[in-house]
Amino acid sequence: MHWIRIAVEKESDTVCRFILVAAQALRATFNNQDNDPGFNATPLEAGVISKLAQPDSAVKKIEQPFTSFGGRGKELPADYYTRVSERLRHKDRAIALWDYERLVLEAFPQIYKVKCLNHTHYEPNENGTGIYRELAAGHVTVVTIPNQQFQNLRDPLRPYTSLGLLLEIDTFLRQRTTCFAKLHVKSPQFEEIRLDFRVRFMTGFDETYYTNQLRLEITRYLSPWAFPGGGSPSFGGKIFKSVLINFVEERPYVDYVTDFKLFLDIGGTKSAADLNEAEGSTAVSVLVSAPEEEHRIVPITVAGLPAIAQVSGEDCSCKQ
Repeated sequence: MHWIRIAVEKESDTVCRFILVAAQALRATFNNQDNDPGFNATPLEAGVISKLAQPDSAVKKIEQPFTSFGGRGKELPADYYTRVSERLRHKDRAIALWDYERLVLEAFPQIYKVKCLNHTHYEPNENGTGIYRELAAGHVTVVTIPNQQFQNLRDPLRPYTSLGLLLEIDTFLRQRTTCFAKLHVKSPQFEEIRLDFRVRFMTGFDETYYTNQLRLEITRYLSPWAFPGGGSPSFGGKIFKSVLINFVEERPYVDYVTDFKLFLDIGGTKSAADLNEAEGSTAVSVLVSAPEEEHRIVPITVAGLPAIAQVSGEDCSCKQ
């Protein structure tokens, strides 16, 4: 029997982000045997590999817990033309901001989007805050967003690039940039949009079910990349309260909305300021939805009691 103890000096928060710890693990690499040229362009779904090509009595069971990663399909003529044109421009050297971004996108198909910022020092801590300076001479910050298709993300609402891949990108760029550049390769700062409002549902619609349905649709509207067939995250941008109110009121099961509040939570801190529009606070910010359960939606229940109205100085009663 063997015991293994692991200690970390920093980034201790990532220990709680483990998806799986398994023994007897190995990496299997695809071997092309006249397969479809586009086979590698699509990740292999988890669970597809279930046995060895040559059975071994010492191996009881084979499991593939995650999708494949790192593959790319056969290069098309248009992609070849693009790659060669970019190579002739940056010459495999990271000098301008454009050079950093194209080098990373070409070398790492797992990355969907890259943003390079000059004279910017960005060193986030475990809470997502930390050092952020936009007037830091000599510093270059590269911020990456992973391709959802190639990632096993713990939190799809906040698509972090794995620490291992960030280190690979850092090593790759340091070999192609000047030694005087102080390079930082990080994930974005995700800032959460949280809603709080009251809603009246149409007659005949179950309040509990459609409250949960409305939370789900709001989350999907604010973070479409976390759902099948959705879009992709982007840096910056604005979210207006009026647009969100209109989105909620257009739901076929919603009658009207009142007391609508919009909050922007940064660095895990709950904001108390009701905003008319939410905008990223920094150049490395990405607006995302708060977790589904954090959107506070209170159904309005109309009691069937008689009400007294005053009309033209005369008393009259009316029933609902």
